[in-house]
Amino acid sequence: MGPETSLFTIALGLRAPWSVTDVRFDANLKEIHFDVRFKAGSRFACPSCGAADQPVHDTRPRTWEHLRFFEHKAFIHAAVPRVACGQCGKTGQVPVPWARSGSGFSQLFDAFVIALAREMPVKTIADLLNIGDDRIWRVLEHYVPAARAQEDFSDVTAVGIDETASRRGHNYITLFHDLNVGRLLFACEGRDADTVRAFAKDLREHGGDPDLVTAACIDMSKSYIAGVGRHLPEAAITFDRFHVIQLANAALEEVRRAEVREN
Repeated sequence: MGPETSLFTIALGLRAPWSVTDVRFDANLKEIHFDVRFKAGSRFACPSCGAADQPVHDTRPRTWEHLRFFEHKAFIHAAVPRVACGQCGKTGQVPVPWARSGSGFSQLFDAFVIALAREMPVKTIADLLNIGDDRIWRVLEHYVPAARAQEDFSDVTAVGIDETASRRGHNYITLFHDLNVGRLLFACEGRDADTVRAFAKDLREHGGDPDLVTAACIDMSKSYIAGVGRHLPEAAITFDRFHVIQLANAALEEVRRAEVREN
């Protein structure tokens, strides 16, 4: 292993038996390619039963997109081993340390996508990284449910409920926020009483109790009022100031117009 491949082995966080064996740079395409191999004679744990020290049966070529090196796209190429397990009798592909199973991206690339998704829409991320937005959605659809499964809502006692839409009159969703700590708890399609039922169900699934919710801040929607009364029975309802001010301004405008007509 030369100094260049040793440097990139460290940069990619690889450990034995894996190492970078070749680095290829394409100036025209602005791409850098890393060939990664495992040491000949290496043995791996069975991915099915976990039995250690199993021999390599064969390999399958795979490619993953990695974080960019400055303006250059980066790709990892490897022949991924499959082991023939002498204990369970199954033949399976060994997981690689730099990517989750089934992904076309490295784990660092996944992490970068998730960090961007906190700040911008998926379409913007796709354009920035020059990849299809469907690939971005697949990353999010893997990690978001896994992260939500670990959420603990046992301390939720005050919620804010509001609707939003991609444009007026289309594709409404309802958002539920924890007003005490300012975090998003739940989102679902629609803007009716059933959205509150769905939230109450999700709250229970994450260790919360709808009966412990003592405050709900909503707009003046009759559907939300009914939903809170039915599914968050201990919650005192307050109307959010934006909608209260909006109604007050509308009433003031109506009075102004009436005075103009009279004069």
